[in-house]
Amino acid sequence: MFSDKWKEILDEVNDFSKDSNVWFRGHLSKNYKLNSGLFRLDLDSIDKYISLESQLYTYYKNLGYLLHREDNPWHLLYSMQHYGVKTRLLDWTESFAVSLFFASENWDTGTARIWILKPLMLNQLSRDKQEIVSPNKLEYPGAYKNADECLTSIAIYPIKNSNRIISQHGLFTIQGNLNKPLDQEFNGELIKQEILKPIDLTLDVKEDVIQYLKQNGINKYSLFPDLDGLSSHINKLLIPPHSIE
Repeated sequence: MFSDKWKEILDEVNDFSKDSNVWFRGHLSKNYKLNSGLFRLDLDSIDKYISLESQLYTYYKNLGYLLHREDNPWHLLYSMQHYGVKTRLLDWTESFAVSLFFASENWDTGTARIWILKPLMLNQLSRDKQEIVSPNKLEYPGAYKNADECLTSIAIYPIKNSNRIISQHGLFTIQGNLNKPLDQEFNGELIKQEILKPIDLTLDVKEDVIQYLKQNGINKYSLFPDLDGLSSHINKLLIPPHSIE
């Protein structure tokens, strides 16, 4: 039986999401900021972030062409994010269970967190349109080369061009040039207006989380449907934890 506290968390998620489309993001710690990989770097000006972004994009495009065979700028950006290059993309998912997996993977101490976002309302504030932005309507990287333009984050719906993004029900926000985490944009109005909501997970619900993920068929292989994911899943499934040094 699930604990009362876990049931309260599920009710809180349901109450926030029942009347609108929502996206989820899991953090292992409540202290982690809603910054993309690029803006987690410690640079001292927005111009330096933009310059580095341009170099990362150009090197990946040119040096890796025989591997990715890609010319579409947005597809290149998704590929960069997929393989760990620092970008201004922030991963989200349409699945609460998927976000829960990422929040609880290797979770042994502290408080984890699930962020819930109403993407249509974010874009209403950012673009004055309550719709998910098609990347084809926004030039990349050109739109972000001016430090005074494209300042706030927007929600975009990517081409599902990899098995991982399909399995993880993946979506993105693309961070603007404010150099602020998403929850601090618009002077904190996203949280005040209930467009963005944090839900904290304490260790006393860890067993509930494990059982919930098991019931929903969420594991390393279901989210990473390749040999790396399969190997990790088999090890966790079959090797007793006490036998691992």
